[in-house]
Amino acid sequence: MAEFSKQLERLEAIVRRLESEDLDLDEALKLFEEGIERLRVAREQLSQAELKVKKVLEIESPS
Repeated sequence: MAEFSKQLERLEAIVRRLESEDLDLDEALKLFEEGIERLRVAREQLSQAELKVKKVLEIESPS
């Protein structure tokens, strides 16, 4: 999960930078694209963690 928290930290930094007034359009677009990619990666990591939890719960309490 360290990778997940790194993704979130970078996303927060990107949002702060995008909210700043001194950003040109090219830099803003690059940051936006990076943010979208990091969000995609973080969501995938979260989905994988969710699947692992479901598997563990199924093993612990079979139906």
